[in-house]
Amino acid sequence: MVVDEPRAPFDPDELTVRELLAGYAAILASLRARGIVRTANAPVADLAEIVALRAYGGELAANSQRSFDLLTADNCSVQVKARVIARDDKRSHGFSAVRSWDFDIAVFLVFDLSYELVWARELTSAEARGTARRVEHTNSSLITLRSVLSAGRDVTPLLAAVYSQIDHPA
Repeated sequence: MVVDEPRAPFDPDELTVRELLAGYAAILASLRARGIVRTANAPVADLAEIVALRAYGGELAANSQRSFDLLTADNCSVQVKARVIARDDKRSHGFSAVRSWDFDIAVFLVFDLSYELVWARELTSAEARGTARRVEHTNSSLITLRSVLSAGRDVTPLLAAVYSQIDHPA
């Protein structure tokens, strides 16, 4: 029987900025290798897509697909939006820009600064569009956390159950 050596606790305050950035890159590479994220971008969007994929099933769309992120087995196109915010932050943050309404449902996930899932909502395309504000200079629409919080359907229990298993391969 092999016994794991105890690991020293991770203390980011002991690392330089360059070491932190190198560690961040290494962490993203490891998450990519495990199939959790697909890009080198901040991981919340890719993480949310994987959680949605595991909850709804189907296939992730190509990274170049602008209208949706996931196509379920029953051909439902799903747009996934996510934000990371401090739990006590009361400002009305926006999700990333929406440039196409060519999806069936949108799933909005909010994580806290420790990447714990705070809440998740599912809206139809029409419901999502109803919460959006047009932003002409970016040729897009903005949807805020506040506008989504009471719209659509609460899917927090479903996505939290899936997220609780994120360390296990699908």
